[in-house]
Amino acid sequence: MLTHDYSYTNCLQGSVKNAWTVEDCFQGRTFDFSKPFLPECIAGVGDIACLSDDEKRTLNQIRGNSYCHIFAFVEEYIVPMVLDHARQDVYGDETRLWSLLRFAEEEVKHQEMLRRACDQFEDGFGVTCGLVPGREDVAKVVLDTSPLAALLLTSLIEWFTQLHYVAHVRDHDDLDELFRDILRFHWIDESRHARLDSLLIDEIAAELSPEQREAAIDELLELGGAVDGLLAQQLEMDIEALEKSTRRSFSDDEKREIRSEQQRAYRWTFIVSGLQHPKFTQIVAELTEVGSNKIAAAAEALSA
Repeated sequence: MLTHDYSYTNCLQGSVKNAWTVEDCFQGRTFDFSKPFLPECIAGVGDIACLSDDEKRTLNQIRGNSYCHIFAFVEEYIVPMVLDHARQDVYGDETRLWSLLRFAEEEVKHQEMLRRACDQFEDGFGVTCGLVPGREDVAKVVLDTSPLAALLLTSLIEWFTQLHYVAHVRDHDDLDELFRDILRFHWIDESRHARLDSLLIDEIAAELSPEQREAAIDELLELGGAVDGLLAQQLEMDIEALEKSTRRSFSDDEKREIRSEQQRAYRWTFIVSGLQHPKFTQIVAELTEVGSNKIAAAAEALSA
């Protein structure tokens, strides 16, 4: 149903050819806290007038830690979801099976890498930063939706992961080198996983009515609302971490300014950049009649 030239064979070949380990990423290195971790379009600290340049860099680094945590958090559901799809054809196409098993294995590896990044951050940063809890509960919520809705959420995440690295991180040598490599290694696999998502979406959507495909878009937007709630919780934890690390108590007006800028940045990073990604909007347009309008309206509302 979707327009692409992806295949399980090519995805498997890419997985084998570009295999890497968590040690390949870290190589015994630590974070350089004299540098920012995230580009401004993701961190969203540059226009916060109440913060000094040093405080903006500190918040940028706190956001880098949260970025790793939220990815590990949100991707918790992907492993059981992919394994469920693999089991459906366990005695059939061996190339498909191996591709999906490697998909699941690589997602486990991502979680290990991202959680190690958070542990290493805490060791070097000097202040414990709050991180939103409940990843198993969130995974259950996603897995309780329709298979198409869960796959669409996965596709959205994996397309914006590529955008973040290729468009905003890869050529920024002012960022911490280790953090850039964490995003680079993440991108290596996710660029292939996005193609696997499309193959799975093809399989699922072919058996659905137009009404069921439209309903999956509604479910996806409900999941987006839940993610937005998680981001709001994490934002408050980030402000608390910034106060602790700078030994400064912000006024209500200062907190409102920080919150406003950070909400915009968080929403763009984890929702809007996916909803507006050309590959994702193409998928929605090819699956549904009115889904594109819903996606565009949601992106516009979150960008306001």
